[in-house]
Parts: sequence; structure tokens; C-alpha cells
Amino acid sequence: MNTLKITIVLLFTTLLISCKSQTERADIIFTNGKVYTVNNEQPWAEAVAIKGNKIIFVGSARDVEKHIGEETEINDLRGKTLMPGFISAHDHLIASAWTSSGVQIYEAKNRAEVLKMIKEYAEANPDRKVIQGIGWDKNMLGGLPTAKELDAAVPNRPAFILDNTIHDAWLNTAALKAANITKDTPDTVPGVTYWVRDKEGNPTGIAIEIQWFEAYGQIAWDPELMIKESAEELMSLAASNGTTSFLCPGIVTPNIKDVHGGMERDFETAMNLLKEWENQGTLKLRTVALPMYKSAVGEPQKFVDFGARMNKKFNSDKLMVTSLKIHPEGNTIAGTAPHFENYLGTNGNGSFNVQPNETMAIVTNAAKVGLDVMIHTDGDRSSHAAIEAIIAAKNINPDNRSALHHAIYVSPKDQQRIIDHKIPVNSTPNFTNTFGNGNKDNIRIRGEKQVNSSLGRYPHFARNGVKVSISADVPSTPPAMQGPLFVAQCAATLKDASNPNATAFPENRTPMTVDQAIRAITIDAAWQLRLEDKVGSIEKGKLADLVILEENPFEVAPNQLKNIKVLATMMDGNYTYKFNKKMVESMFKKVVNYAALPGVLKGCNHGDNDHQH
Repeated sequence: MNTLKITIVLLFTTLLISCKSQTERADIIFTNGKVYTVNNEQPWAEAVAIKGNKIIFVGSARDVEKHIGEETEINDLRGKTLMPGFISAHDHLIASAWTSSGVQIYEAKNRAEVLKMIKEYAEANPDRKVIQGIGWDKNMLGGLPTAKELDAAVPNRPAFILDNTIHDAWLNTAALKAANITKDTPDTVPGVTYWVRDKEGNPTGIAIEIQWFEAYGQIAWDPELMIKESAEELMSLAASNGTTSFLCPGIVTPNIKDVHGGMERDFETAMNLLKEWENQGTLKLRTVALPMYKSAVGEPQKFVDFGARMNKKFNSDKLMVTSLKIHPEGNTIAGTAPHFENYLGTNGNGSFNVQPNETMAIVTNAAKVGLDVMIHTDGDRSSHAAIEAIIAAKNINPDNRSALHHAIYVSPKDQQRIIDHKIPVNSTPNFTNTFGNGNKDNIRIRGEKQVNSSLGRYPHFARNGVKVSISADVPSTPPAMQGPLFVAQCAATLKDASNPNATAFPENRTPMTVDQAIRAITIDAAWQLRLEDKVGSIEKGKLADLVILEENPFEVAPNQLKNIKVLATMMDGNYTYKFNKKMVESMFKKVVNYAALPGVLKGCNHGDNDHQH
């Protein structure tokens, strides 16, 4: 062999070795897809490479070939869409499935139909010691029902039938007796959390604003079993919807009103279970869990101290406590959320469960120890109190990300303060549209003028630079509505996506764009969870939380977003869900001889491993 040939062979060999040594070999590659990154600097790509639990490449189908190794799993997406895993910033997915069990009466049209459904369910389940159901609203029933009416359907066993928000419950006489609910039973917070009573003061069977939790806890609560079953069921459901991360704004158990007792115990019970799952590698969702303050007798500093202890105990990439939750009020539909003006036809404007000075103390003390606070706000006066506290927290820590959650009613003046101070907002779109006859209720209790000026202003905030997230708030909406694409459809249409005949409400609103709605379930939600440097977009160095979709959300009509199939969900580089396993796995193949693949050598870019076309 002459010198020239030897030189060429040596140069070729050196080039090949150099290419192999300088380029990381991927464990998993997705290629030939429509990759929407939610990264403004590189919105679209064709391929993504993953090593371990991190993304190591985002770019063209040609350039990704340099990351192919002998054991690389290559996924030919064949034009399917790849996106960042979806993020819910408000779903109670850890322990709330118990609230939505039993007979589902959402679709009933009237009281007679509801009672018929409950009776048939009770007769079909003779071994259940407690009959449970969910889904009524006052408009459906034509007014509040009574225990005696429910007795006709369930005469001999306790029955708890929850409304479609789970805030209120309808109990029969057997349930009232089993829990010893009598004329002498005090209301937790009169006018906010209370038993509806007759003229003599006797409970009629309706419990307002989770007044029923204590009764349920005495009769039916089994924390170790119910928390485990709930988390397994709801996390699996969320993963099937493309969810990879979520914020749990309070672990919903019957003990949440006992802030320094039952709430703390149930919170640690649930978190210790999730920690076991994390250690075993079976935790399906990246979880940010919040202790909840929903008490008229709690101690703000003691609550913050508990949150700080939980923050130190649970601080991994998959399971963390970085925030607290305040639930300071009842709900608007029940006429208990605080407003500046009276409810129509009444002499009352609602009242606080957690007083504004307590909210201020919690939010500012939390800011001093680096914790954010998510504040449930239904009424415009409660939104105002939350805004006051958040602005004070920002003066302590400019990066404080305490947020309004729901922000159902916000006065025009406070809307501008949200924009000026860039106060983050989480919204549940189905709380401000026609779901559960919300349009009728809101107009009835607040009037068209306030509905048009102040209800559900989250699209306005997003258009004006506020970080807005959207989510379902399961179980206050049914688990079937948890899907982030379902929520995005609601936000992009202002319609209840569960009802094909729904109309937009409020009528004078401009909805979110699809792009804004997608950001609200990816990068903007990640920012609210303080995870924007880890997830929420597809970028080199971020964690491999991804979702594969049958269709591109930007190529379907906004009213079809919920119908897009989730083909696979990946969290931390591991699949947590696959739709039709055989079909999805047909896209996958192992590459044995990567050097023989055409284009591998051409894909090497010496000195620039991030080169993209």
C-alpha cells in the first residue's frame, strides 16, 4: 500500500473514531416527527435524542444520526407530533378519587331522574356500607333537596351524594344519624362552612363548603387504603392524558379542615407513600404537593413551619414541596365567596374562612423561607386580599411566585394590578363557562354587568404577559375532564368541551389562542412550579418529559383538541403510558450496527455537537 493510500485510511479511521468519541450516544431517539419544542429560539424540530433521563439533542432527522449507538432505540414518529409532557398546575391527583366514586349523576336532568339513578345504584350494590355519588347542582334539582327525599332512594344505609364541585353534599337521614349530626351540631364557619337548616334549626341534609367532610371521616374514611387507591387511579389516568408533572394544591381528605392535626397526618402519609413509589421507580408523575390551610382556627406561622419541614424532607426532582395552599373562602355559586358588592337579591356579600390578615401572614412568612403560596380565589374581594399579600411577598422576595388559583372574579382595578405586578394565575376554564349551569348561576347571583367585566379573565392576563396556567381541578370537575388537551380546548373556545352543544361564555370574551393554551399546560405551568429549567419545553439539558400525539394541535380546529389521541407519555426518560402498545412499539427498532447506517458519518460535526439544520 502506497503512502497516499495509508494516509487516506488513517485519516478516515481517525475521523470515524473522533466522531464516535466526541458525540454522546443516545439511549432513545425520536425522529421524523413534528417536534413542537415550546422553545422560542427553536420552535420546531424533527428529532430528539435522550440519554438517561435527559435530552441531549434537538434538531434535524439527519443530524440526530450522529447520536445513534449500538443499543440506541430509534422511534420513527412517521410524522406524528412530539411535545413537552403536559403540566397541570392544579389537580388533586393524590388522594381525591374517593370523592368521585359511586353513582355518577352529572347527566341527570331533574330531581326525579337523580333519585331513580341513586336508587338503582344502591340496589345494584347491596354490599356497600355507604352509598356514594357525585354530580348534582342546584339548577338541575330545581333547588336544594332534603335528607327525607334521599331516604326514598337509600333508606337504611348512610348516603353521601356530592355536588359537581365536591364542595357541597346531600346526606340522607341514616348518614346524619351515623355521624350524630343534630340541631346542636355547630357549623364550622357560619355562613361559609355550615349545615343548611330548617326553621327550627334542624339540619335538612345539605352540607355547604365541605361541612360534610367530618361526617364522612367518621363513617367511611380509610386513609392508607383510599390514598393509595386514589393516587394509583388518578396518576395513571393523568399519564394516559399526556400529563408528566402536576401541582397538587392540597391533599384532599376529610381531615383538611384540621390544619395542625388531620391535615398534617394525612399529608405525610400520602407523601411517604409517594416517596416509596419514587424509590421503586413507579411514580408516574413529577409531583409538587402543597399542604393546605383551610381553617378558621389555625396558626399561620405554625403552618409555614410545617411547610418548611416538608420542603426539607421532600426535595427531589420528582417529589417536592415548594409551595403552600390557602383556601380562604367558600364558593361563589353557594353565595359564600367574599365580594365587594352584595349577591343579587340578598343583604350579604360573602365572608372569609381564612381572614385576609392570616393570608397576609402566611404569604409573607412563607416568602421569608423561600416558599410560594397558591391562594384559592372565587370572589373579587378574596382576589383583592390575595393580591395584597402577593405584592407584599414580592417586596420581600422579587422572585416570589405566589399565585391566584381560579381567580374566578377579579375586579377591573385588580386585573390591572395582576398585569402590572406580573402575578401568576391558574384557571380552571370549566369554572367560568356553562359547565354545571355555571352561566345561569353566575348571572343569577352576580348579574351580567359583573360577569362581563370580572369573570374568568385568564385569557386577558395571558395576552398581557402574565404567566397563566390552566387545569381541571379534579375532583371539582370529573376525572374525565383531567386531560390537558381537554382543558386547552375549553380555554381556546370558552366552551365546556364535554358538551358538543355548549355555547361560549361569557359572550364578550376573546378566548386564548391555541399557542397560549399550549404554553399554559407546558412552559408557563412549569414556571409556576419552579421547574422551568427542568421541564416544560424540549431543549438540550432538560429532563426527558415528553408526549407523542396522533395529530398536531395547530393543525386541528380548536374545538377538536380533546380528540387528539395521546400515543405515548414519557416522564424522566421512562414510558408511563402507551396507547395501543403494539401500534406504538411498531415505531421502535433497535440499531445493532450504527456504523453501517447511511448518513451516520455525514451526521458528525466536529467541534459542534449541537449543529442543526
